Amino acid sequence: MFGKALAAAVLAAGAITASAATASAAPVSPVTANGFGACMDYAVGEYDVEPWLAHDACDAGSFEECYWILRRDYVPAQVAATACRLSFD
Repeated sequence: MFGKALAAAVLAAGAITASAATASAAPVSPVTANGFGACMDYAVGEYDVEPWLAHDACDAGSFEECYWILRRDYVPAQVAATACRLSFD
């Protein structure tokens, strides 16, 4: 009897721990600050985008405009999307 109760308690504790771990396993962006400065830091600091180009993109009026300013200069799509997301999310 004691063995079954202990096993049930261990299983219940494991289920609670597993569900808590699952709930907190949402994807997290490595950069948390948003805005013009974060966009510039990411584009120029992390990927050597020309500062004038990054400035034009990060200062654009919309995410799409920012993205295409960077893409027209052959900045990789993932870099452009991440930099613009930092500026507009």
